[in-house]
Amino acid sequence: MIVVLVTDTFFINNNGITISAMRYAKTLREHGHTVRVVTKGNPEDSGVDKDAGYEMFYVPELRVPLITRLAHKQDTLLAKPARKLLKKAIEGADVVHVFQAWPLGGTACTVAKKLGVPAIAAFHIQPENITYNLGLGWCKPAVSLTYFLLKALFYRRFNHIHCPSPQIASQLRKRGYKAWLHVVSNGVDGAFCPDDTHRGFDDGRFHIVMVGRFSPEKRQEVLLRAVMLSAHKDDIQVHLAGHGPKEKKLRALASQLPHPVEFAYYGQDELIRLLRSCDLYVHTSEVEIEGMGCTEAFSSGLVPVISDSKLSATGSFALDANNLFKNGSADELAQRIDYWIEHPQALKEASSAYVDFAKAFTLDDCVKQMERVYSRLRMKKRCIYYRSRLFNLVSRFCTLVIAIPVLFLWTRLFLGVRVKGHEHLRGLSGALTICNHVHLLDSALVGIELFPRKTVFPTLASNMASLFPGALVKLFGGAPVPENMLDLKVFLDEMEMRLLAGQNVHFFPEGELVPYDTQIRSFKNGAFRVAARARVPIVPLRISFVPPTGLYRVLRRKPVMRLTIGEPIYPLAANTKEDMMLRRSIAQDWMQGISSKIA
Repeated sequence: MIVVLVTDTFFINNNGITISAMRYAKTLREHGHTVRVVTKGNPEDSGVDKDAGYEMFYVPELRVPLITRLAHKQDTLLAKPARKLLKKAIEGADVVHVFQAWPLGGTACTVAKKLGVPAIAAFHIQPENITYNLGLGWCKPAVSLTYFLLKALFYRRFNHIHCPSPQIASQLRKRGYKAWLHVVSNGVDGAFCPDDTHRGFDDGRFHIVMVGRFSPEKRQEVLLRAVMLSAHKDDIQVHLAGHGPKEKKLRALASQLPHPVEFAYYGQDELIRLLRSCDLYVHTSEVEIEGMGCTEAFSSGLVPVISDSKLSATGSFALDANNLFKNGSADELAQRIDYWIEHPQALKEASSAYVDFAKAFTLDDCVKQMERVYSRLRMKKRCIYYRSRLFNLVSRFCTLVIAIPVLFLWTRLFLGVRVKGHEHLRGLSGALTICNHVHLLDSALVGIELFPRKTVFPTLASNMASLFPGALVKLFGGAPVPENMLDLKVFLDEMEMRLLAGQNVHFFPEGELVPYDTQIRSFKNGAFRVAARARVPIVPLRISFVPPTGLYRVLRRKPVMRLTIGEPIYPLAANTKEDMMLRRSIAQDWMQGISSKIA
């Protein structure tokens, strides 16, 4: 496969985007692909790079008054969108992967379309990063405007977007991005791993490290204040790895600590040595699209303590309550630091758990996932999971005015449905519900009980293929399950996005409908895998049947229905596979324990 990587900067460690592009290029090359790189440089130096083996296509810097100056302050630059050179780079290629949402990437997409080459754009710059650095982090309208402008001026050109985390994918779908969203981590270089032979610092202090640019949204000052509040402040040594505009202010605050804070920007080898030498990693950032600094730290064996900011995807890496603290709270962070200092055995056990957890983020595996994405880029243009605001409004109206009243009366009066355990749904949102599949209207029963919460119902693609009832299935929350196994990950990612956006998703884990079945059949893993990855509760529901009594003995020959709602089953294990299997077993045992007599 010939892969064209388009990035404004390359061969320099100026930011996480560039580093990710370099690592992807290196790994793709190791996997046997031809890699072409379009980036800023001297056009006369274009050609095969002797050291790396990439085909390099260099373009001059794009200079724009004021914007260029701002870009340089952020340690980056813009590359000139040279069409002729882009055409030369893209001709004969299999895929174009754009890393940055600047003019070079936009022009690359235009050229790729003319040449019939599929293109994918990465969403690496979180809008909150921009607003925080402009001093507008508090202004939600500014954030919404930034999302809109990025979509209108750049991402609307692409049919496919690469999202480094489910959290940012959820935000894009929520804010009206129509493209297919592919969730693939940027991946951690294999060099970030524990080394039992490496000896740490021998000064008797407890060493804490944080990696990240010294910018407003990273909030390193919270760590410094937390250390001041710690009961062990005289024994703590802080290392801040990075550089940026806030360094002067951070140094002034750090001067109040008992031990001088070490400020430095590290190359990869130096950073690995530092991580292996420290005792704890702290991540205070309020805004993080993935948090590779944190991932690299726990891959190296460090236990992290992470901010629970809603704008940060990094909080999803917390395996325990002691790995999380309230965003911006120096007091709570100090408590977490003191806990880990006072419990060395727990720290050692948590380190082993995180090393195992990190296996899901290896660069090699992530690039293999991206290769599978590349192979699917020629899929039909329109994303079948996108729903416009108008569609959602009509769907909400029809559900409220037509579906819920009619189905409620039908199920209660004619089917004799009675419900037990409705109190278990109170205050619940962003949950995954499951139920046995035994009646044509069992989806309606679930929808009525979850109303007014928005619920998504995965269904066979064939159920949505026709105008009727396909259009109705879609209108009332249907989401097609792909028949092609290669597209299954996209579907599962979409369901995870819906959960993270606060919607409920309902699965029938048995798969097939068997009317009036009184047995609980074997569960498939898909629903439980989604819940484990999204770290959301699973609410089990069980439909059982009893003989009709009273007036129903005259109205119905078939048994009447009873719906029992169980208590939410919250995540039980850090490991996704372990959590999936544990909660699947508990849910199945609970369902089997509900009486299913039928006369």
